[in-house]
Amino acid sequence: MRQAYRLGGTVCAALGAAEAVWLGQDLVQFRAEGAVRVWAGLAVPVGGAPLVTSTVDLLLLGLYVAAAVASLKPGGVGILGAAAVVTLALRTPTVYLLSPSAGGGPPGLQGALLLTAGGQVAGALVLLLVVRRTGEDAPAPPRPAAGVLAGMLLLVVALIAGVLEFSRRSDPQAPLPPGFFWRTAKGGYLVGSQLGAPYEWLVWATAGLAAAAGLAAFARAPFARPLGISVAALATVTAVPVIGTSRIDAPGADDFAAAFAVGAALVVTLLLVPGDLAAVGVPGGDPYVEAEIPAAADNLSMPLYEQTAVLPVFGSYGQPPPPGPASEARAAYLQDPPQGGP
Repeated sequence: MRQAYRLGGTVCAALGAAEAVWLGQDLVQFRAEGAVRVWAGLAVPVGGAPLVTSTVDLLLLGLYVAAAVASLKPGGVGILGAAAVVTLALRTPTVYLLSPSAGGGPPGLQGALLLTAGGQVAGALVLLLVVRRTGEDAPAPPRPAAGVLAGMLLLVVALIAGVLEFSRRSDPQAPLPPGFFWRTAKGGYLVGSQLGAPYEWLVWATAGLAAAAGLAAFARAPFARPLGISVAALATVTAVPVIGTSRIDAPGADDFAAAFAVGAALVVTLLLVPGDLAAVGVPGGDPYVEAEIPAAADNLSMPLYEQTAVLPVFGSYGQPPPPGPASEARAAYLQDPPQGGP
């Protein structure tokens, strides 16, 4: 299992390095202020061509760094799986868009971009194999109340995104051309960055991941925590450009949906971040189930200190300390109490 974790950490480090190179190129070419303004939707690059990266690449870089760090200790399989799922959802269409049959990317960068996107998809598949190999080391599920509330918020985010996309199709004031959704989903109109997924694909992928993470939180699945936190971060970074281009004097439905997504993502993160025994090492178990004393034929006749010695061990607390002089004196008193009275 240790070798599988090393492999997962190495893959995440390589994927993170590739993302850092492209992010650094945009920061150097357009300067930090210009790149941030484009990522936030406040400006358009000179010439109109999109940058290589977007806010989604910032999210992926954060996921890869977190997964590489988590692979250094047992219990980090959850973030490895979340990074793999998010990568597959966001980079699979990019491989198609950058392929020569679909028109490819910019002439000077097409090969490097296709290699990056293809490498990320391949790395995500390797991470899924690592997760399968280390699945018995799954993290603890969320608490019941936290899981239900987080699941409800994620499902509402997914529902709002789906309703808004369908409402655009039936809007009589702004009719869309035939096949608009399909062409947008495969990159026919809007692509936020050279490495990014098409706009419509990104919306539906975020909605689908939010729905899946919400159902996992409801069911208190072992991977509900890292998946829910990762999807909450994805909803936040996709909402940033919408909020950046919103009109304060006349906000629209998209603006309210983006603001709600950011607020819901913050609450979901606070609900799902481990802050209990899950953070100190309860391997694969549920720290919220009360301990049960194993049955013993003569358990009732045992002294008190011997009864506590058969309790299960949780976390890193270890076995109870050996009985001291006071416990031994009390045990001797209970076994042979003095006769008579004053």
